[in-house]
Amino acid sequence: MRWIALWLAFSTAIWPLAAAAIEVHDATGRVVRLEQPARRIVTLSPHATELVLALGAGDRLVAVADFFDYPPQLEAVRRLSTLGGLDRERLLLERPDLVIGWASGNRPGDLRWLTDSGIPLYLSEPQHLEEIAKDLERLGRLLGMAEHGLRAATRFHRRFDLACADRVQAPWKSVYYEIWPKPPMTIGGHHWLNEVLSRAHLKNTFSDLPRGVVTITPEALLARPYELILTSRRDARPPRPGVQVIRIDATLGRPGPRLVEGLEALCRQL
Repeated sequence: MRWIALWLAFSTAIWPLAAAAIEVHDATGRVVRLEQPARRIVTLSPHATELVLALGAGDRLVAVADFFDYPPQLEAVRRLSTLGGLDRERLLLERPDLVIGWASGNRPGDLRWLTDSGIPLYLSEPQHLEEIAKDLERLGRLLGMAEHGLRAATRFHRRFDLACADRVQAPWKSVYYEIWPKPPMTIGGHHWLNEVLSRAHLKNTFSDLPRGVVTITPEALLARPYELILTSRRDARPPRPGVQVIRIDATLGRPGPRLVEGLEALCRQL
């Protein structure tokens, strides 16, 4: 009987630890398992950083992807170079218990290295706006903030539904979304930004191309009809009479919760 009592005592002692384990599937279907909520987080893209901030967990960020328009609260947080390859040594020095990466935006070799290193890796890869809300919910669970995740997802949905409400009856306009000027790079019909543009009653002139991001020829661009150009370039000029150039906020092109800010700014200019 004594060994039964000891086993029960041992089981009771370890039960809270077992119960604390958290398991979610990330956006690519991979299982991400943490023994306890993440406290030291590294993000490898600006939109991943914004997901954590939307959860109210900015104090858990120990390093973020190098970028230019983070809020002042992140001024003291370490920046990691990711465009030319991940600074792996610096990342290890930060001792993260969770890394949030971008499946199509980070180098495959860096993501494989993270997987092999044993550091828990959550991959974000929004293909539709609904998946941004799902990222918020899943990350909320990994941070031990499930209710925060649900509330953040609800806020995102509500704010997006209200954005551009005054354009519900507006006529549709054709638009060219410029990612890069030379060679011309834009979005095709399989990009999540089409959902955002439709909220503003804008139709992507290259939506018939079954791609996410596509490089086109200057001739193809000249041959397409469109009334607006959306670009982040300050020096952009209309290519022909009757075309309006609208400078967009950088947040519009990032698949994170702040894209609603970019959408609201766009609709104010239409």
